[in-house]
Amino acid sequence: MIHPVDRLGATILAGGPEHLRFFTDGWGDPAVLDGISVPTGPPLPIEIDWVSENVEDGIMIEVGIFESPVPDLPAHSRFGAVTRVSPSAGTDRMVVLMAAWNEHDARARLGIARRLARRGIGSLILENPYYGIRRPRDRGGQAIRTVADFFLMGMGAVAEGRALLATIRAAGLTPGVAGYSMGGNVAALISSTMPFPVATAPLAASYSPAPVYLDGALRGGIAWDALGGETHAEPRLRGMLLRASVLDRPAPDHAACAVLVAARSDGYVPPEATRALRDHWPGSELRWVSGGHATLLWLHKGALARAVEASFERLVRIDDRP
Repeated sequence: MIHPVDRLGATILAGGPEHLRFFTDGWGDPAVLDGISVPTGPPLPIEIDWVSENVEDGIMIEVGIFESPVPDLPAHSRFGAVTRVSPSAGTDRMVVLMAAWNEHDARARLGIARRLARRGIGSLILENPYYGIRRPRDRGGQAIRTVADFFLMGMGAVAEGRALLATIRAAGLTPGVAGYSMGGNVAALISSTMPFPVATAPLAASYSPAPVYLDGALRGGIAWDALGGETHAEPRLRGMLLRASVLDRPAPDHAACAVLVAARSDGYVPPEATRALRDHWPGSELRWVSGGHATLLWLHKGALARAVEASFERLVRIDDRP
């Protein structure tokens, strides 16, 4: 049973204004589409220029700027921003929090990051390519106009998240990665490629973008006419989205430390897509919360933060095994 709030969101998306649509300019650059691949190999740390800091109730919030390690991003996304939220007394754990779909600022993740800081865990909140200050300057409304834009954004986020994990590890801290919805799928992809142990918390996450964009509420936001018509475009788009599937990658050694959270009545992320990810990662834990996709984020940030904390605790137990 889909939650009423999610059903309402799907109705608005399907029948709402044009600016809510995505892929309105079609498929985009064929070279980008032909070259879709999940970044792998040992990631290198990046240099972050910290430009501001503020302390609120024992929590330090800093903003940093970095040059992306992804050379083929468009000019508007070449430089990125990251917000660091950490206990002012310091921490030995740091999680990279990945962005959800259309999350152009850090407000939602800040609520989770502040809860984590009170538990002694720091966060790096990444602003994705095409999002926030990295969006195309000439575009109002939806920043993702082509399928190629979507993959540049998504694979860019994977590469940058991996680099941030390497940066955390180089600083002598225990690294983790988490995210909500699209951010959860990206977090799982990142974790599946890491050559060192990473605490992992995919929150309201699918194993691939395909079930979310084609089997959930977001399907109503696709500009099918711009792709050549739904009947012809759907199989091609599904095949492309499945190229970013965690199920196609071996479970990493640290998969058993992962803690997943899912909403029982999620209208955006099919629950079976989260179960498939859990089943692919032996030993991982899946926690169910009543409600839908939107209410899970609005009302249960504490549960999401506890899942991130639990993933670090599980990672420590795995590392301590004889």
